Amino acid sequence: MSFITVPIFVFHIDVVLLSLFALYVVLTLPRALVRLFQPSELLNGFFLRSGAPPRTTPHHRSDTRGRSSATRTKPNRSTSTRTNLTARTLVDLPEDAEGGKNSKALIIPPRPVAAATRGSRSRRSPPEPRRVPTRVPRWTTILHPTLAYTLNFRVAPGFSFGKLLVLLTYASLMLYVSLRHSDPFSDSLRTGYVAMSQIPIAVALAGKTNWLSWACGVGYEKLNYIHRFSGRVIVIAANVHALGYFYTWSLTGAMHSQLFITKNLWGLVALCAIDLLFACTLSFVRNRMYTLFFTIHVTGVTVFLLATYKHARTSLPYVLTAVGLYLFDHLARIARTRYATGWLTAEPALNGGTTLVYVPSLRAGWRAGQHVRVRIVSSAWFGWWATWFICRARPFTIAAGSDSGGMMLPIKALGSWTRNLLRMAGDADDARPEPMFTDPERGRGPAREVRVIVEGPYSGPGYTLYTAYSGAVLVAGGSGISYVMSVLDDMLRKHASGKSHVRVIEVIWTVMDPDSLYSLLPELIPLMQPRASPYNSLSLRFNVHWTRVSSRPARMPRTALPPGMYLRPGRPDLFATLETVITGVRTAYSTNRGGSGGSDIPSGIVIGSCGPTALMDDAARAVGRVSWADWKDVGGVESIEECVCSILVIASRMLKGS
Repeated sequence: MSFITVPIFVFHIDVVLLSLFALYVVLTLPRALVRLFQPSELLNGFFLRSGAPPRTTPHHRSDTRGRSSATRTKPNRSTSTRTNLTARTLVDLPEDAEGGKNSKALIIPPRPVAAATRGSRSRRSPPEPRRVPTRVPRWTTILHPTLAYTLNFRVAPGFSFGKLLVLLTYASLMLYVSLRHSDPFSDSLRTGYVAMSQIPIAVALAGKTNWLSWACGVGYEKLNYIHRFSGRVIVIAANVHALGYFYTWSLTGAMHSQLFITKNLWGLVALCAIDLLFACTLSFVRNRMYTLFFTIHVTGVTVFLLATYKHARTSLPYVLTAVGLYLFDHLARIARTRYATGWLTAEPALNGGTTLVYVPSLRAGWRAGQHVRVRIVSSAWFGWWATWFICRARPFTIAAGSDSGGMMLPIKALGSWTRNLLRMAGDADDARPEPMFTDPERGRGPAREVRVIVEGPYSGPGYTLYTAYSGAVLVAGGSGISYVMSVLDDMLRKHASGKSHVRVIEVIWTVMDPDSLYSLLPELIPLMQPRASPYNSLSLRFNVHWTRVSSRPARMPRTALPPGMYLRPGRPDLFATLETVITGVRTAYSTNRGGSGGSDIPSGIVIGSCGPTALMDDAARAVGRVSWADWKDVGGVESIEECVCSILVIASRMLKGS
């Protein structure tokens, strides 16, 4: 209508969208401040760096396959508290009615060292003051568990009611701005402004480095559903805008003459570009022809932005904003990129075929649970430039905590690129003149030296600090073990230095067959032999569930598992595991095992999951089944879902046709 100025009205709706986003950021601000003021977290999560070499490299593995090496370092064996009180790792295995089937590895604080002779003083220095993080509960946890359950309720696989609520709010605002005192067929200008106003939002959410993700502490891949929805809003609004004019021109018989006007011709080009882009984002095309999808996506957006500006010069602020966000994303990616030497090791029995990429020069700079994007450099003289400009970076989760002996990336062989990488790691007759090298330090071999371009780190747990909780359940499916290993490594390091509240840890890993466990055992054994903390006890149990029966003979030797690790057939019961952690937290605080240095009030339980969508949905349902009494006793139960590994599985399947 005449009393509504369309550009101003649409701009005000964008301000409302930004205000709602700002409200969410304000609600997360206390959690953000706690995370940023942690000394160990302040410098991590943005840029990769070499760091200082650790005193004991966690990648020194014992040889569980019968291989021997003079330079290999054996891991420290755990000893019982009944036989040795001076060991660094004190493990007591409590007996139960089932002969220890369900026993946990209980790491207790070492006793104060008494004087060697009466009257002499101990030479051990007192422990440093504790610097444990403060846990700030989510606002849904503070209000009531019913609210948390409602927001996490799955309306579709991998899609919660909370996400649906966000999209419904978004759609309502778009409908309001499009239909308020306006008929789309008689006032087609309105929907054109709606389409152009959403361009910066769609472009911002498409970037791997975007300020929206930084502000709210949510990884870019977790906001991708809003990116897809905003893109659909642009497509619908642009088509309604064009159809309105087509309808009017057809009634007046001016269709032919109007289309030959330069302005309208550019509008038709923009419409074709956005429709073609939308057609290539359909799952049928994206899953089978990913290269086509990616090419059309980049080309279509470029043509659409240029044609939109040519069609309507008033769109210049929106187009420039989108271009600026795109350039910022790519400049930030360049700043976060490192060129290093990597070692490839083939593990055919791990998750149906996995390549372990070890980058020893990158030892710090990431947070536990983050991922990086990797390119393998060609051996040609122009290989670096060709790899950078032509090859796509693929995301993989880091399977080690920061300040470790190097970056480890398990890459499951599913698509053509990952299968070629596995073949390259295990083939001694590849193109390089000296392709094979031994890797005795990590207890694996042979390994191939390559040059890699590593970009990141990205995503991760955001403002959640695992060490601020009293209990943790870590759930992994298949290649999701990368995320769990990284988080567990970080938690055990901080427990040993007195920077953790965690008293109980339960790890669940589902695999297709036991070969996956025994292939990764050299990497898991050090995690099951942590150092004791001078303050708190820690109960740790690692359950591996294999879900598929195979007539194929075992490809890996069945060696003894470390204390606290168990191999079980069948699917896990995540709710029963969560109840076990709740009971363990209650017991730990009721018996005051932490001594005077520990808190008397539990600080909640966190369940982190990474893997197939069905497994993460089961974890969310397990949280929803916790009773109100248990919820209050332990300080609330919160869940974190890391979907990077799920995206990797999907992306690898997409690459089969590329």
